[in-house]
Amino acid sequence: MIFCIVHRGFLRKGMAAALQYGSYKLLTDIFFALGFPPFFLYSWLTGNHKDSIHQRLGAYNGISLPAPAQQTIWLHAASVGEVRAVQALLPELQMMLADAAFLLSTMTQHGQQVAKEQLNRSLSCFYAPVDVHWVVKRSLAKLKPTCYICLETELWPNLLSAASRAGVKLLLLNGRLSERSLQRYEKIPELIRPLIQSFAAIAAISETDRDRFLQLGADPGRITVAGNVKYDLQATRSDQTDMYRKRLGIGEHQQVFIFGSTHTGEEKLFLDAFHRLRQTMADAIFIIAPRHLPRLGEIENLLTSSGLQFDKFSRLNSGNRRHHIILVDTMGELASLYAIGTFIFCGGSLVPKGGHNIMEAAIWGKPVYYGPHMKDFADAAEILEAHRASLPINTAGEFTESVLALVQSPGQYQEICDRAKTAALAQQGSARRQAELVRNVLTGNGM
Repeated sequence: MIFCIVHRGFLRKGMAAALQYGSYKLLTDIFFALGFPPFFLYSWLTGNHKDSIHQRLGAYNGISLPAPAQQTIWLHAASVGEVRAVQALLPELQMMLADAAFLLSTMTQHGQQVAKEQLNRSLSCFYAPVDVHWVVKRSLAKLKPTCYICLETELWPNLLSAASRAGVKLLLLNGRLSERSLQRYEKIPELIRPLIQSFAAIAAISETDRDRFLQLGADPGRITVAGNVKYDLQATRSDQTDMYRKRLGIGEHQQVFIFGSTHTGEEKLFLDAFHRLRQTMADAIFIIAPRHLPRLGEIENLLTSSGLQFDKFSRLNSGNRRHHIILVDTMGELASLYAIGTFIFCGGSLVPKGGHNIMEAAIWGKPVYYGPHMKDFADAAEILEAHRASLPINTAGEFTESVLALVQSPGQYQEICDRAKTAALAQQGSARRQAELVRNVLTGNGM
């Protein structure tokens, strides 16, 4: 009797999972059939996305794919942030799996651009396929991966299901799961649970992330907390500092304010700070690096209407700077630019965007300011705050007052810098731990 009840329970769960996946599969087919023809026509008429459209359909004729290998590892990085994770992880993987071939897919154009600029030129980079069942099957048949590594948490049901059925080892590394994502996934449990359970191993960033994956049905024996590989990235070299100071025409003793990864609304909040700080530090330099480059026009209009002149980063070389404000109009420079900062604000935190990687600044031994919206990097904020190595604020006015106070207290400023660097360095080693996890799974040694 009990067996029958349990059996019927599992049967109902299996039918529910099949129904949810079947519905997803049907919907993606319908959306593709309706949406792709007009998108293709738009691309053909405008030239937009012409470089990516064939790759998104699983055609890689223009891509130099590696020769067949015993292990072919497909890394998937959604955008720039995940590409940064690959940048830290890949050298460790290549050292531990010397005979393996590696592929990298991205979802966004910016991610693709940064990958090609900052990763090994021999790495095959391409756009990820659209999550339509026949397209992902085509991609898998062409790429022939033995292992698929998802960075952070971008779960594509058709791709993961097809890869699992084809015998591809699935791993989720640098796993992050926000409360918002958890709530969204919990609405479709019978679709998400099989995907989570299909991973041979999950490396979560924090205990909080681990607990959330467990709530979605992850096997406790296949999940570990390994930290954040992005904290391994920084190589604090003095030559980078010297190079940027020379290029931007910044003297050794000039104060440099960097507003990194800013979002809509944040630049406007700091306009008063620009004026007030210039009154105290006439030769101060202000560097604005928006998170999304399409916003450059919006920021240019804001600065111009406020009577603030600026130079564009891409046009500066060997000290030809004319103004005290520099607008960064390139991708992939920010983490290294932090080297020359005196005071740094990390954006997406005074507006509700979840924050950005404050460790990229802390590793250089810099005081890092951020607002109250840090849910995506709560672990980093907790670490720095526990070391009294960060400066959380609620308003741009608090930023100005804090800066003016620290300028008058150089000893306190240096203490914060030292604590920030110490705290950030203590977090390193995650890339090696996660690479070891991959090696153990692929060699059959378990977690």
